[in-house]
Amino acid sequence: MSNNRILSYLGLCRKAGKLVCGTDMATDAIRHGKVVLALTSSDASENTVKRISDCCKFRGVEYISLPCTCAEVGSALGKTGTIAAVCTADENFAQMIKKSLTAK
Repeated sequence: MSNNRILSYLGLCRKAGKLVCGTDMATDAIRHGKVVLALTSSDASENTVKRISDCCKFRGVEYISLPCTCAEVGSALGKTGTIAAVCTADENFAQMIKKSLTAK
């Protein structure tokens, strides 16, 4: 249930234009200070997790690993492939996602 809610919030965030998808775009957005919350999929590669988490630590951005797979995230965002990393630039969406993660 909670995973569906998280994926729904990510989809809404994308439709609102407040979501950055993909590892390279996510790291660029974090470096430019445009991100409130960074997320990686549960099955993201070690390299992807390290890139995102290290970038977040350096820039002071909150980072969370999602309980959803890359395929689930990609599907929820209407993409044909998989997505290992996403970031949101909106504080309200970040709060909703964090709240749904702790509501398990």
